[in-house]
Amino acid sequence: MTQLLQLVMTGLAVGGIYALLGAAIVLVYKGTRVVSLAHGQLLAFGALFFWIFLVSLHLHPLLSLLLALVLSLLMGLIVERLTLRPLIGQPLFAAFLMTFAIYVALDGILMLVLKGQTRAYPAFLPEVSLQLGGVMVPPEQLWGFLIALLFFLLLAAFFKYTKIGLAMRATAEDHQLAQSTGISVKGIFSLIWMISAVVAAISGITLASMMDVSYLLPLIGFKGLVVALFGGLDSLPGALVAGLTLGVLEYLSAGYLDPVLGGGVKEVSAYVMLLFILLVRPYGLFGLKRIERV
Repeated sequence: MTQLLQLVMTGLAVGGIYALLGAAIVLVYKGTRVVSLAHGQLLAFGALFFWIFLVSLHLHPLLSLLLALVLSLLMGLIVERLTLRPLIGQPLFAAFLMTFAIYVALDGILMLVLKGQTRAYPAFLPEVSLQLGGVMVPPEQLWGFLIALLFFLLLAAFFKYTKIGLAMRATAEDHQLAQSTGISVKGIFSLIWMISAVVAAISGITLASMMDVSYLLPLIGFKGLVVALFGGLDSLPGALVAGLTLGVLEYLSAGYLDPVLGGGVKEVSAYVMLLFILLVRPYGLFGLKRIERV
């Protein structure tokens, strides 16, 4: 029983970070109808920026975090302005392929910077852990979950109570109608990419505190895509539920199936989950089923 609770608690902690990355992908889709593959690299570069300021330049952790988020925000703006804005009005599949091209290009840059090595963070988080009986959640996982939950609450409040959030919701529903009411759709597109880049960077920093900055970090982006598809590409609550579900599923499969099957089950469990939801509910667990009438 203790092992089960330990696996579930660890899965929920890591799943919160998956959910945060999934939320970044959902933000882009809700506003632009583009499914992004580039956010795995935005995640990795956010973690790398933080390492540069914290370790290489020996800055204070809070200042390092602020500067890393600013660079990530600018990176999201540059990606949108230089690569995706020229594709406005073109088929959405072209924009989807562009996000893949961005992923590949940034992956090459990341490889050149890392040179096959890993970059580890020093201990910078308060040493606070959660222990219930024989179950313990380490500080990195506990902080990662709390940060992810905090950002979800902030995003929900932002969309519900701010004028910009309402403008983003209107743009997500109908670009032409939103523009007719005076909303700058292109400006909203830029804002969405900047916010989603910051959200991806936060998830990257929290993940790197557990697994270091390495060439494997961008691959987590595909798990964020699984989370977004599972929960529904237009649903932020769906991303939260799907991320927590994926985290628990991964660690339960690793704990109980890896010893039997010889390992590797954790790595494929996300894609098995995606295959199942696409077969049963193609528009996601909380996604809206859109019906077009001719």
